[in-house]
Amino acid sequence: MTDFAKRLARILADRSNLLFGVPGGGPNLDLVGAANEAGMRFVLAHGETAAAIMASTYGLLTGGPTGVVVTRGPGATSAANGAAQATLDRFPLVVITDCVTAEQTLRISHQRFDQRALFAPITVASVTASGDLAEGSELAELVDRAARWPAGAVHLDYDPGASSAASVPPTVVPAAEPEAGDSALAAALGRAVEALTGAERPVVIVGMEAAVIDHRATIDGREPPLRSLLEALGCPVLTTYQAVGLVPTEGPLSAGLYTNGALEQAALDQADLIVTIGLDTVEPIPTPWNQTVPVITVSSVPAIDRFIPADVALLGDPVAALGRLLSMARGRGWDHRWLDGAAASMRGAARDRLRPPPSPERRFGPVDLVDAVRASVDQAGVDPVVTVDAGAHFLAIMPLWPVPRPFDLLISNGLATMGFSLPAAVGAALARPGRPVVSFVGDGGLAMTMAELETIARLDLPITVVVFNDSALSLIAIKQGEGHGGPQAIGYQPTDFAAVAQASGLEGTVAESAGEVRAALASADGWSRPRLVDARIDPTDYRHLISATRG
Repeated sequence: MTDFAKRLARILADRSNLLFGVPGGGPNLDLVGAANEAGMRFVLAHGETAAAIMASTYGLLTGGPTGVVVTRGPGATSAANGAAQATLDRFPLVVITDCVTAEQTLRISHQRFDQRALFAPITVASVTASGDLAEGSELAELVDRAARWPAGAVHLDYDPGASSAASVPPTVVPAAEPEAGDSALAAALGRAVEALTGAERPVVIVGMEAAVIDHRATIDGREPPLRSLLEALGCPVLTTYQAVGLVPTEGPLSAGLYTNGALEQAALDQADLIVTIGLDTVEPIPTPWNQTVPVITVSSVPAIDRFIPADVALLGDPVAALGRLLSMARGRGWDHRWLDGAAASMRGAARDRLRPPPSPERRFGPVDLVDAVRASVDQAGVDPVVTVDAGAHFLAIMPLWPVPRPFDLLISNGLATMGFSLPAAVGAALARPGRPVVSFVGDGGLAMTMAELETIARLDLPITVVVFNDSALSLIAIKQGEGHGGPQAIGYQPTDFAAVAQASGLEGTVAESAGEVRAALASADGWSRPRLVDARIDPTDYRHLISATRG
């Protein structure tokens, strides 16, 4: 066992008690053994992408960077999607790959390619990790870079024989620092106060950075500071998918979701000022910004692009900046003019627009499935973490599911990758022992990660998998037009996922109505064991959902 493996294992163990992966031989097994000696538990997955998603989700929820170990060549390439998901969704992850060593590159071509060149564009750091890194603080600093905002994947290409002098210089994206100094921030605050005190109906949009701040405060046993400030401000709040729950979705401040789509436009049309807090421009739908009122942005980092035309940008600690802005505005006697219940009214109107119009021809659809699962959760009195896959079904889940706190509902938004929900559910169940997890997944996304059903059964995790099964890529079907390949481009033959679940060691049930869903989820102890509900839905309502949400 190498000194590097021992050093890296100790660093990882100080930040997380789990290591995930699909190991190969040699250095991989060295690290797994060192992790065991350091008191870490190794979680074996079936696929490297899934293992990476498990690890990054676990790291997000526990607040510390978490490692995934994979072998060189096919292991590294398979892990790339998980690394990209972590980086674009701002989840902390450390990817450790072995490689063809520098001293063997002239002799060995098998499984040899430039793994750092693969990972550099999809990570915040990609480094040749040599034995020299076992000394000093550089290795710990690299691991910690994964969790500094904006968080993402750090890649360590482990070559135990290389020296740092001989290795290729590291590719590291520094955690961004504010461009403005104290004097510039003071000037920006003055302009922001003028904008806020001149407004009567501000609307706030909060994003992923804000959710991370409040989540970490909760982990540390402190009150969530941004939620407290938003309660003091008292204006309607829209949240991105990744910030949902920063203000409780059923509370008086929640006006619904912000996606840069059609669903929230009625709320924004009533605003005479928009204040964004920790809004990461990787989060919204990449359609043009069409708001015309002034905008104040609050973030610790400069915007990565010019998507939002900010009139005033407050760069610095968002809690301190928002606190000073609110205090200075209150000092001038300012208050908003929103009526009590305005945010709840906006939220309710948006949800009403989502529901398909009544029709005698309507069959069991995606909204009916979400309602049935929610009713079952309420009846059981449980408080689950929820994971959601990419696909048309998320249009029914995200606006309708109640979320009381950040990261109780998880989705891949920045990358929007299919195959996220099931491995994320594993990471969530391990990070939140004792709490049930609901994994909402489409048939396409489940097929990509179906082997991890065995992982759920082997670990005996309290995960309820709910499959929106319509044997098609329904979101793509809506986008399909003439000359786009026809049914064979978007359709699958029917799959009995309940039977697959049973063969994998889970309880599996087919449901073809809301009543059958509720019956399948009715058992009092069902939320504490692995199970799957194969819901055979009618996809017709998806066209209404995409029209209501996207326009």
